[in-house]
Amino acid sequence: MNDYDMEKVSASLHYFRHELKNLLDLLESYAKANYEQKTTLHEDLILQFKRYKVKLKREIKILIEYDANLLSSDFLLPSLAVVFAYLQDIGINRMNPNSIPKVVQQIKKAYFFMERCDQRFKIET
Repeated sequence: MNDYDMEKVSASLHYFRHELKNLLDLLESYAKANYEQKTTLHEDLILQFKRYKVKLKREIKILIEYDANLLSSDFLLPSLAVVFAYLQDIGINRMNPNSIPKVVQQIKKAYFFMERCDQRFKIET
């Protein structure tokens, strides 16, 4: 394991955690918005959520199929897989004003898990 591998894992964890934070911020603004704002925010929310899930799935697939690095297997793959499992419970069609609290709860679980993995990675390396 070299410095490049550690930077790669750290950057990937940071990127996906940052994107989750952006989703949380968008969800919070959606919850506080009035009806007119919610219609425009709803489309943005669905687009960003879809984009995030696609990127996450692609990263997991790359790690499984092509990356034989032990560091990424130990730290990156498990954390991304757990986050994907949390987000898999959220369907795109499920995002409506009534289900926003449940969506926020699932994304917060994923975010805090990712944050814990990032902190553990920094401590162990």
